[in-house]
Amino acid sequence: MRRLFLLALVLLAGCRPKTGEPLEAKVRFVPEHPTVGKAEVCIEVDPRLELVRVEVVGDMTHAGMIPVEAEAHPAGPGLWRVEDFDFNMRGDWVLTITAYDKKGKKYVKEVRLTVP
Repeated sequence: MRRLFLLALVLLAGCRPKTGEPLEAKVRFVPEHPTVGKAEVCIEVDPRLELVRVEVVGDMTHAGMIPVEAEAHPAGPGLWRVEDFDFNMRGDWVLTITAYDKKGKKYVKEVRLTVP
């Protein structure tokens, strides 16, 4: 019975989604402290990562809100930018930045902020 349990545990662990490697990045906003409305999100990474795609998803910490999704565009070596991210509500936000390199490796970073 114990073997069966361990086998099931290993199989279930293999089924969970891969979260990705931690993304070492500096994230800044323009304006520096976003308010409700559009803001620029700048993501600075080591250019040696050779990223090909960067996505930004904003979720609020309470239920009932549709996530805000945006694709960042390259703006120079190691610099990615979303020009008009829509902080459409006041409150606590979690931005999940997901990046992919040219080999398909996934990197993830979470940023928390409060929109007054």
